[in-house]
Amino acid sequence: SSSIARMNMFLHGVEDFQIARGDTLRSPAFFDADGLQTFDCVIANPPFSLDQWGAEQWVNDPYGRNIAGVPPKGNGDMAWVQHMIRSMRPKTGRMAVVLPHGALFRKAAEGKIREALLKKDLLEAVIGLGPNIFYGTQLAACIMVFRAGKPACRRGKVLFIDASEQIRVGRAQNFLEREHVDRIYGWYQKGEDVENHVKLASMEEIA
Repeated sequence: SSSIARMNMFLHGVEDFQIARGDTLRSPAFFDADGLQTFDCVIANPPFSLDQWGAEQWVNDPYGRNIAGVPPKGNGDMAWVQHMIRSMRPKTGRMAVVLPHGALFRKAAEGKIREALLKKDLLEAVIGLGPNIFYGTQLAACIMVFRAGKPACRRGKVLFIDASEQIRVGRAQNFLEREHVDRIYGWYQKGEDVENHVKLASMEEIA
């Protein structure tokens, strides 16, 4: 809820914030004069594979988020991705979104959307995480990282990181410890191949 979100911000020492409660895909809450408000950093852990997410308005989306295609009616994963991309500030914007692994492999409409986003050269990295890290699902998740303006060394490429072993296995829940986070971030920051863990792939290799 919005009250929990506010308490969370206070606990982390953040005092300058604005929280809006609502249906992000059907009725976005943040606007500038010329449309959706854009940000330097966009981060989200949206509901996985959301059904009935509002596909009926996506073909002619009034907020200009239909940049790569129409996601399937029964799965809103790629709607969240496109909403977040549209919310990135031109040139400086970057984003990270947590999604189920299926968002990387499902075909049909979602496959076409992924292909369109690759052609736009917005996807910087894909980080595969281990299972049972997030409350409410035992599924393994991934983090997709996008940039409005990728650094020159990563243009035309995507960094793939297999971090599925970077977890501490618990009885009911698995955990990402600080050492795991630091290792994953180190791999991302360097952007260099690491056998069995990291691959900086060209668009030709992805194809």
